[in-house]
Amino acid sequence: MKHFLWLLVLAVCIPVLSSCGGESNAGASPPEAQFVVLNEGLFTESGITTKKQAKIISTQADYAAELVIYSSATPGPVDFTKGKILSVDMGPRNTGGYSIRVASADVADNWVVANVELVKPGPQCITTQAISNPYQFVFIPTLKEILLSERVVVINC
Repeated sequence: MKHFLWLLVLAVCIPVLSSCGGESNAGASPPEAQFVVLNEGLFTESGITTKKQAKIISTQADYAAELVIYSSATPGPVDFTKGKILSVDMGPRNTGGYSIRVASADVADNWVVANVELVKPGPQCITTQAISNPYQFVFIPTLKEILLSERVVVINC
């Protein structure tokens, strides 16, 4: 599973890096609008129940301390001189079918708005009867203030 996540990160990063070949970036998204998913899941591997929250992480030590609550994955090195990590946590849910993700990032002059989607199953959905705790860690390449915008999405099964 860890290898799959790293392959997924590489699949996202390689096209972004390859587009830096001297071509004009006119009309391209600002760097802050791009982000990389570092880790995500539906359950905390540690078994620790968390609460609904969002955190801005600015150091490697803080990243390692926060990630260990959610995953046994070793945190990769992050260049905090170029950006910050945003962790979003949906908190415990009584069934499966829930998820959380950063859908996009909108850039303004002095800040970046991370648009977070909280997905929940509709009343007709069949879900696993297990407590879930969806979370996601993303790297946003900005030193600007990061603000959040949340949107609840109900899936109709």
